[in-house]
Amino acid sequence: MKLLVTFVVGATTLLGSSFCHGAHAADLLWQVESPFRFFRNAASFAMYERGYPAARNESVLPPADVVWRTERRLNDPDCTDKTSPTSCANTARAGYNRTRLGWAAQTIDAVCYDSRQGRYLQSCDRRYSWGTAKEDYVLPDAHTVVIRLAPDRVAEAGAGDCVWSWTPRRPGAKAETRTQSCATPLKINRLPFAVDRNLSGAAVQVALPGGRTLSEQVAVEDLFIVALGDSFASGESNPDVPVTFSAVREMVYDPTLMREEMATRSATKSMQKLTPPAPAGSFDYKNLPRRKLSDEEQELYFPLASAQFDKAFNAANARWLSPDCHRSQYGYPFRVGLQMAMENPHRSVTLVSLACTGAEVTEGLFLEKKAREGAGNAMVRSQLDQLADLICRSPQGRTQRATYNLPTYASGSVQVGNTPVSKAWCAPSERKRPIDTLLLSIGGNDVGFSPLMVYAMTDSAGDLAPIANLLGKQIRFSPQVSRAYMEQLDERMVALRDALRDGFGVQPANVLQTAYEPIQFDETGAMCGAQPTLGLDVHKKLSLSRERLAETVSFLNDFFARTACITNGRGAGCPALATGAGTGFRLITDHQAEFTKRGLCARDPKRPQADGEAMAMPRRWFGQEEFTPYSPAAYLPYASRWRLFRTPNDAFLTANVHSPGFTQFDILQPVYAAMYSGAVHPTAEGHAIVADHVVRHVRSLVRK
Repeated sequence: MKLLVTFVVGATTLLGSSFCHGAHAADLLWQVESPFRFFRNAASFAMYERGYPAARNESVLPPADVVWRTERRLNDPDCTDKTSPTSCANTARAGYNRTRLGWAAQTIDAVCYDSRQGRYLQSCDRRYSWGTAKEDYVLPDAHTVVIRLAPDRVAEAGAGDCVWSWTPRRPGAKAETRTQSCATPLKINRLPFAVDRNLSGAAVQVALPGGRTLSEQVAVEDLFIVALGDSFASGESNPDVPVTFSAVREMVYDPTLMREEMATRSATKSMQKLTPPAPAGSFDYKNLPRRKLSDEEQELYFPLASAQFDKAFNAANARWLSPDCHRSQYGYPFRVGLQMAMENPHRSVTLVSLACTGAEVTEGLFLEKKAREGAGNAMVRSQLDQLADLICRSPQGRTQRATYNLPTYASGSVQVGNTPVSKAWCAPSERKRPIDTLLLSIGGNDVGFSPLMVYAMTDSAGDLAPIANLLGKQIRFSPQVSRAYMEQLDERMVALRDALRDGFGVQPANVLQTAYEPIQFDETGAMCGAQPTLGLDVHKKLSLSRERLAETVSFLNDFFARTACITNGRGAGCPALATGAGTGFRLITDHQAEFTKRGLCARDPKRPQADGEAMAMPRRWFGQEEFTPYSPAAYLPYASRWRLFRTPNDAFLTANVHSPGFTQFDILQPVYAAMYSGAVHPTAEGHAIVADHVVRHVRSLVRK
């Protein structure tokens, strides 16, 4: 046991011990106030900290699954009986509505990000316990720290006063002195920070009543973590504020029946006339859960074809940190940043996540891409350009030009071209600071992950042709097309490696590339598809084909192997690639085992039948007044589930994205709302599990 304790404490010291180092480590204890700098308010971090299953000043590493445990503490619904959504709603306690919406709903309105403009704030007003400070978001000039005497020293000092003094290391800074009760912690409102640690922090001394003097060098470690990539990093399918549904009204996706009686499904004679005869025990696929709108809250009924209805429907949208990218605080990069800030009280974290749903190396990282949500042809600037704007001291500093050759092709076409892309970077001397760790999730869209999943879930492309026309690209194709794209991925990754080095000075070893999680397994480890409509009955054209899924998985396995070859260049099966010996990125795969037997169709092994029934879309069956199998108003988007991926039904009930290219009542809206709200993406719980693995690699980089 003594050997184990010695090992743990030693490892913690390497990571930045929670206690002060040196001879006086046990005498003075200090921590950074509001250390996750993405949050504007100290209260936001305090809320998250309340769910943390350990103390910030512990001298041992947290549990291996600490992010997952935090997720569960914060997002487990506050009810007595959690066996089903209905039983939870019926036994709701005081915090039910808050926990049903999830923890991110409490912080989204107080962050250093402008959701309307889709950009990080260059300067952010951050509120502390003592007041507000305007800070450069990327490079702070100071932090707030709280220093206290260790309990033994407080007992030694008794009821007397202590004289604190501190001298900042920053040239020209003045020393300060404060006399106060020894039991009262000292708060330094603005402890200087600089990338050069010799100019950061302050020398702190405290004179105890008995004449004893304690001293400590106090300097904050501020980590700069950047995340780039696609929907598996953005948090797709997990909006910061999910949609809330009505318990009594339905949405009828049939534009020829614009009658409020149909939408409310009221049991009236007129309703009976409008409803075609149907046997009991069946339902109409066109009738689905409807968002809870302001007219219901006011006990009114807005006409379906009215501007009032459209306005109320759009006002009830899910809310995203970045709606154009479906980026939310549930994405694993945010959880990694929060954990790194949480586990070391001497550390602050500056996080910039630019991950965006649908991003490829080309359209997304190097070039602009179409926004997931937004009026008309709204576009999202390239992630590399956004990052350069944040890091460069001024736009005029981007004077160094470089050109990268990128293989390009239209979605669904196997004709490959070559596009030179020029970028303007700022010189190293013009960068505000270096990037400590870069988190990366990319490549899935480059080979057509989304069209592959549509291929596995539909019989033909014709059923979804209007959606394809709306998006201006093919949204369904076979693995044969994807195999052609896979052959181009290594050249795209070479360009990305070079751009990260040229534009930001990022060494490949500091890039942590997260491999994709396996989606195909049920709770026994078998291939999904035995029950084709499990979790897919939101639309009658959706059905998971085991044969087409097997084709897709066969390709994905080859894609995973090729990604490993592109990254490290090793392996007997690796072909000659443009990356040569590999990009040098660190490919993280250890999280993948956690998703085995917890794929898209996985049911709780302890109650598979009940869990499978609960995966059905809530509907009002003919002859019944109540929704089956539960009321959509009771849906729990962030409750713990065995499956770690969103089904199309889950996506419809969580984000409920509707396309402005169709009427609100078009029959294609349900399938659009299912597939483009994040189906086949990790749940928030899944992201927490990924973060638990990624954070170990980040710790390793920090040690170095």
